[in-house]
Amino acid sequence: MTTLPRRRLLDIWRALAARCAARSADPSDPWPSGDSVRDAEQLVCLLYPAMKMPGLEFADPDTTGPDVLTALAALGDHREIPASVTEICLEYLAAYTDGSSSDFGAPGQLRTLDAAEQPTEAQKRLETVESFSIAVTLSLSVLAFAHACERRMRAAATRERLHTLRRAASSRLTHAMTALRESFVADTFPQDSDKGRALVAAAFPGATPDPRRVRDLLRELRPIRLGLRGLDFPDRSRTELGDDDMLFTCGWTWGRAVSGQPDDAPGYAVPRPSLYFTVAAMDGIVDLFSSQQTLLPGLLNDHQLALAQQLLVRWELAQRYWSVLARCGGDWPLRDIPWRGSDGDESDYATLHMVSMVVHNFMRQGGPDERPPSHELRPLVAVLDELSARAKITRRAVPDDPAIGLHAPGVTAPLYGAERLGPPVGWVVNDFTPVLLKRTLQVASLTRDMEHRDTMLALAGELTDHLWNRRLDSGPASGLWDMPERVYPSALVPPAGLSWHITERSVETLVVAAAGIAAELAPSQQLVSTAADLLREADHLLAREMLTRTMHAPTVDSELHLIGVVLRRSRRQAERRPAVAIALACDALRRLDELSAAREQAARGVV
Repeated sequence: MTTLPRRRLLDIWRALAARCAARSADPSDPWPSGDSVRDAEQLVCLLYPAMKMPGLEFADPDTTGPDVLTALAALGDHREIPASVTEICLEYLAAYTDGSSSDFGAPGQLRTLDAAEQPTEAQKRLETVESFSIAVTLSLSVLAFAHACERRMRAAATRERLHTLRRAASSRLTHAMTALRESFVADTFPQDSDKGRALVAAAFPGATPDPRRVRDLLRELRPIRLGLRGLDFPDRSRTELGDDDMLFTCGWTWGRAVSGQPDDAPGYAVPRPSLYFTVAAMDGIVDLFSSQQTLLPGLLNDHQLALAQQLLVRWELAQRYWSVLARCGGDWPLRDIPWRGSDGDESDYATLHMVSMVVHNFMRQGGPDERPPSHELRPLVAVLDELSARAKITRRAVPDDPAIGLHAPGVTAPLYGAERLGPPVGWVVNDFTPVLLKRTLQVASLTRDMEHRDTMLALAGELTDHLWNRRLDSGPASGLWDMPERVYPSALVPPAGLSWHITERSVETLVVAAAGIAAELAPSQQLVSTAADLLREADHLLAREMLTRTMHAPTVDSELHLIGVVLRRSRRQAERRPAVAIALACDALRRLDELSAAREQAARGVV
């Protein structure tokens, strides 16, 4: 995974391009399909890596790499590829965005909680936070693609098509960001309520906490409570948040929340935070401020910039809240697997979602010099390793093993409130392996500890093998996902078939792997100190060698000049790449020792 992300991604692009080129010729796989999330996932597989990974851009015909051209050959040559992608994106946006409104429905992800019933037509049109989140990612990718194309295209007709594309993508982005803002909620409850007891039990597992520890938790959550009070919640919610004795949760519910205000846009989601949808929202929102592309002048308008700031505030509050619970005074209740949510959810999936919150929190802290210390990451390393074993990824599964249900058919996140439109329904969640792989790679990029890094990279290798063995091996979707029955041959796993959801999640892991390779490695302070000691000695020996020379020798002068160049290079690398600095300093010391030895031999008359 860490050495082949580009090659693996191009293999996916090859299969994806073939399907895109034949999108109108296959009646069994129409485009658009009527499922906004499924279709968005296909486009994200193509456009998101091009936005995130240097060297994979195809918007500029003159700079597209030959391997990229080969992978996307089904879409045309270097000049035809941008035009083909433009038309595919326009078809998508025409189907799901008309300027004044957007369609975020995804009937393929819905599942009734009672197998004997079917979702109603109204429920199939329900819009969820995952729909909004992937719309943000896709819209940003489309805008970045159009921006790059416009710099090279001169034909009036082509520029007009790109202008239409940008206008439609920008409209969809605004709708998605607004919907995400409306889906953020806070839920308050007394300490002695069922929710309160469940939250306290999760934060203090295995023991009945004394009131002092609960007060300490509330004190730690107080800054988050104050931040929530400044948001535009209903008056009752703000009043209850003002009570310092009340417990609370915050995050995203599954869709636009019921507001209670008759003049507001209709929402069906009960205002109760969901771990799954909170992580889904945060993964989309982070694209608004983690990519240099989004900072391009003119990419976002003033209204979108204001929405982005509002979403960033909510993102900050959510990841800080759940990170406090996961660590809870340094005791790390997250290690007590499975995590028990305040809504009664108790599963390995809930633990994985909590890991995602903490990873978001750590990645927010800054650059290589601000990485979390090893003792903070050690619990995450242990939890990720245990989750992979419990999910029967790194351990053998037996027939009828309940852990296989995490992968196929997956679990169901209930959509509380959707029963107003029909039977109780939920959202299918079956991306355990790719999400676990993504978080493992992110923790590997965060740690300064070589042992932890090696552990995470070894685990990432096993997860990658598991995930890549699940690819379809025949048919028009060969090379894409998903065939869980290939890795669980002894279990009764129903055939899954083509899943754009798992394919898109797998592409995300490749983008994360590439980002980890491109990022600066956190320097070891021990190596920095060693480099400084070597440089100090090398500088001193160079100065002494120049002082003690008694005759002009062009060869020696040239060597001393080269040694000075090497030491200056070493000094520039000492803080960021101390191992390189040490290697350079050692080379300079070797050269100085050779000069010193030659001078001493000459002084003794040794030839």
